[in-house]
Amino acid sequence: MPKFLCSLGLHKWRNYGERVLVVWKEPGLLPGTKVNKRKHVFSERECLRCGRKERRQFSENIDGSYAISGIETVNGEEDKD
Repeated sequence: MPKFLCSLGLHKWRNYGERVLVVWKEPGLLPGTKVNKRKHVFSERECLRCGRKERRQFSENIDGSYAISGIETVNGEEDKD
């Protein structure tokens, strides 16, 4: 059953690694306004059911803060049969 849930994309993640403050902007309540959002995220995570490991890729903004630019798979899950 757990592998079936993971094949549907319902992973049970355990976060670990370096803790990074991520900053992004979302539309505000009034049209044309922006709201800054901040959140601490971990750089790596692992599924407790299937063992899939992922690493977040960060890019540095002009003001020195970080944004998530992508996620890469650490253990080649695509190679498994």
